[in-house]
Amino acid sequence: MNRKELFLLSIGVFLTVVAWLTADIYNAATQQKIKSKTAIPTLQRYQINQGILNNLKQKTN
Repeated sequence: MNRKELFLLSIGVFLTVVAWLTADIYNAATQQKIKSKTAIPTLQRYQINQGILNNLKQKTN
């Protein structure tokens, strides 16, 4: 390879890496916006039925 071919190959690799990094950063920024728009589920309070817990304890013994 002469110098001109090596230079063109280096430029091509450099531009490919820069394009890849730019696309990756854009993708990460877009994914973050999508995740922030999703609604967070609300927590509900559940009542513990003591009778059911006792039945389960008896079954395990």
